[in-house]
Amino acid sequence: MKTFKFYLCIAILIVPMALSAITNTDSTYLKVMEKTVLKLDSAKSVNELQTIRNQFERISLKYDKEWLPLYYVAYTGIQMVYYSPKAENNEAILETVKASLDKLNSFTNADKSEVSTLYGYYYNALSMTNRAVNGQKYFNDVISNYEKAIKLNPENPRPIFLLAFYESFLPDFIRSKRDFCEEINKAKSLYQKEQKTIEKPHWGEAFMIQISAKCNK
Repeated sequence: MKTFKFYLCIAILIVPMALSAITNTDSTYLKVMEKTVLKLDSAKSVNELQTIRNQFERISLKYDKEWLPLYYVAYTGIQMVYYSPKAENNEAILETVKASLDKLNSFTNADKSEVSTLYGYYYNALSMTNRAVNGQKYFNDVISNYEKAIKLNPENPRPIFLLAFYESFLPDFIRSKRDFCEEINKAKSLYQKEQKTIEKPHWGEAFMIQISAKCNK
């Protein structure tokens, strides 16, 4: 009986310590993610993006069960290509992005709508590196991934406006019947309702507002 009480006391002491460790870890993770995402939101150059991407990679290695750091590794890499579409190393960057996306796709707890959005965004960036070849080659990959993302979560504004934006550059005979301004307004409304927390992606609104200007003419 004394032995049982002894082990019970040990268990009572250990469990709060373990819970405290988990809480502290989560708190540290959230703080470092918040700090790095804030830097990403204000980045204005490829060099800044590269530094931020390196930080996300370190976070991803340390918290390898969390999907968001790896998500932002991929996203930041894509952004580097959009910031400098004619850079010589863009294809190499996108190769590492694809590897991150494929790994991210294996996370069961990842937001699949966001992952599919990022795949579409990646294929769109890949198309930009060589429009003559890649534009036609990856057309279906861009469209299908954005459409999949919307189907998985119709409340996700990112694939809605990105698909509308992509289609606005397509010839009329292959463009869908979706109205550009209607889709942009739909995305704008969803962004207004979106809860911006560090535990979910929330990028794209500033770019969406920028391209929505053509609907006000």
